[in-house]
Amino acid sequence: MINKPAIFLDRDDTLNVDVGYTYKLADFRWVPGAPEALRLFSDAGLDVFIVTNQGGIGQGLFTENDMHRFNNHLISEAATHGGHIKDVAFCPHHPEAVISTLLTPCPYRKPGHLMIMDLAKRWSLDLANSVMIGDRDSDVAAGRAAGCHAYLFDGTDLHALARHVLDQHFPHLLMERF
Repeated sequence: MINKPAIFLDRDDTLNVDVGYTYKLADFRWVPGAPEALRLFSDAGLDVFIVTNQGGIGQGLFTENDMHRFNNHLISEAATHGGHIKDVAFCPHHPEAVISTLLTPCPYRKPGHLMIMDLAKRWSLDLANSVMIGDRDSDVAAGRAAGCHAYLFDGTDLHALARHVLDQHFPHLLMERF
């Protein structure tokens, strides 16, 4: 199988507005430009993955099922806008976990890069030609440690950043598809 490039996105404050350990469906709101960015990446033929720390699980603030319910809702909403999210990787560990098995350190928790590496292995991804986008330095560090190009999202317009990423790293996809 030929390895292909991908887009890795953080979740909270990159795709959805973070209200503080966001897991309730009633709290779901897109960040500016997120649905359009997801559609743009999908239209370009790029696989999109979410890579997210979910330390609220380890802190006992919500369950893994709550997180999956929220993620499934986000994925469904993305699809209604023409975007496709292929898979989600998450790490429930946290330095203040009340569940002892979920105390850090954990190489999967960003800035660790093992969530990205696992997705790359599972889906035969070309990390050198892939991009990680997130709102924290730890997202950028994880992407770079995995060998990806990485961008820090400032929260203003994910669609504009997506367009820049396509122009910089995937201009051939733009010419082939648009």
